[in-house]
Amino acid sequence: MRHSNLHTHTVFSDGYYTVEETVLAAIDNNMISLGISDHSSADFDPCGIRTRSIDAYHREVRRCAEKYKDRIEVYLGLELDGYSVVDKADYDYLIGDVHYVKCSDGNLHGIDWNKENQQKVIDDFFDHDPLAMAKHYFATYVERQQINRPDVLGHFDLVRLFGLMPTESKAYLDAATEALIACLKVTPIMEINMVPVVLRGDTEPYPRNNILKEAVAHGAKLVLSSDAHKVENLQKGFDDEILRLKALGIREIVQFVGGRFVEVGI
Repeated sequence: MRHSNLHTHTVFSDGYYTVEETVLAAIDNNMISLGISDHSSADFDPCGIRTRSIDAYHREVRRCAEKYKDRIEVYLGLELDGYSVVDKADYDYLIGDVHYVKCSDGNLHGIDWNKENQQKVIDDFFDHDPLAMAKHYFATYVERQQINRPDVLGHFDLVRLFGLMPTESKAYLDAATEALIACLKVTPIMEINMVPVVLRGDTEPYPRNNILKEAVAHGAKLVLSSDAHKVENLQKGFDDEILRLKALGIREIVQFVGGRFVEVGI
């Protein structure tokens, strides 16, 4: 099947290639549509689009969309960190994520910088208890999605990135499921994010199978995305993931084509 991918990054944030290079790679891969979704601008996030570059970002994505409209659909998106603020009307879609949590010192702390930093946040603010941090992360995720109301729930269980979370425990799954149900009432579309598989050699993307099963049971619609920062990863692993989803009994995913989300059989 021809793939669509809404979660990609370019040199406007922390990606390695330009918008046009990314679009051309998507054309070479025979993709049906491509969304550019660089990180939202925020003073606290060094990965975000610089404020002075936002207008240029919009112009360049729209320019490429027009230039290559006969070969691929190109959309202007944004990966919106929970604590960023944007006008949703300025974009074709928003991916809602949480990369930071507000801790007892009143400051925002990154949860996905590196393993040592995440461990320090656990030790300093959650009394050395990773489950307590996980619960706080999921509560934050719900709060920010209810405020921002994005179109897609992004890498829902990102907090498990460094293997410090008790992901097999009932308490962890209960916290994740409760948060998931609340989020799906606001945003019923959840991404299957390939980063853990493509870049880290994991067997499961975001979210893990136990959370994915809960998501599907509660009516989630799934969109396949790469979160690619390099063009060689634009749809890497997509075909294998389609087979894995089918083995789990999933028969449809969502793609963004014709300016809207549509369900397609797999």
